[in-house]
Amino acid sequence: MSKLISYQQSQSLSNPLWIDVRSSKEFEHGHLPNAINLPVMDNQTRHEVGTLYKQGKIDSAKQVGINYMSGVLPTYFSQILTHSHRHSLIFYCKSGGFRSSSIVGLLQGLGLNVYQLAGGYQTYRQYVLESLEKLPEQFQFVSLDGMTGTGKTLILNHIEALGGQVLDLEGLANHRGSHFGKIGLGPQPSQANYEAALVAKLETFKPGIVFIEGESASIGKVHTPLTLYNVYKQSPHQVYIDSPLDLRIQRIEEEYINTSDINNLEEIKKTLINMNKMNSERKSKHLQALDQGDYASVIEDLIVSYYDQHYTLKNKVFEYQMINYHSKDTARALLDLYEAL
Repeated sequence: MSKLISYQQSQSLSNPLWIDVRSSKEFEHGHLPNAINLPVMDNQTRHEVGTLYKQGKIDSAKQVGINYMSGVLPTYFSQILTHSHRHSLIFYCKSGGFRSSSIVGLLQGLGLNVYQLAGGYQTYRQYVLESLEKLPEQFQFVSLDGMTGTGKTLILNHIEALGGQVLDLEGLANHRGSHFGKIGLGPQPSQANYEAALVAKLETFKPGIVFIEGESASIGKVHTPLTLYNVYKQSPHQVYIDSPLDLRIQRIEEEYINTSDINNLEEIKKTLINMNKMNSERKSKHLQALDQGDYASVIEDLIVSYYDQHYTLKNKVFEYQMINYHSKDTARALLDLYEAL
């Protein structure tokens, strides 16, 4: 088989592993899902090589790259050997050029059966963008809407555990979609990686019903592509989820307030302080309550006086409205409602 392989062809390989040989900075900006980064050049060397290429000094650029690679090759080869025992290895760089072709050529010369992604990351990125225009139309989305704390994410989790198809936008975005949405979750993916994760998940679905939360287009710093957003927002299957206030408070406290992790509480305080639309007196009251362990009163005030006030049902038509007392029971009820579609 040729060392060059397309992304589609790679799906037939046994236990494939993508190896991104670009610099760590390039990798962070965007990469194939589940790829690992084994750069053939660090960020500084990559910048130097790129500058030489732009100046037309091709041979000098290659020499700089080879000089760097020669110093790390023993360690690099050892890492490759470890992965090659368990995976089919596919290497890629920016455009399927010198970086990936050189390492693949070297490894093949040493007897390893490895592959190179034709067109590199640029080709894969184009595949993602094209897929995001086509894939959403293949599914019937059931969009769950409702005010904060009504348990929509918990319902989706139970639906998936019960065998339903779920596209968890907040999970893929690593953000809960509110002012406090990043608490305890760490950094979000880049926009490119978010879109790649969307495609990877959509490709696992069979045509039919997919449950989703009716998120806004922006989830933290990432944005859901317009085609997907329009499909689930315009779906006729809109479900409004409600829940008693005491349960909403309880769910939010369980999700956000982790008494074993003081960092969560500090993040919550910083977020409160930075809420420009809240006056200083109210902030001070909430900060004092948090210090005293009175989380429920703060959550209740934020729900009733802030989040509920900014939530609107204007011109919204729902196919069903459900009160969520127990998320698993609500998940079963939703699956029963839509199993015939």
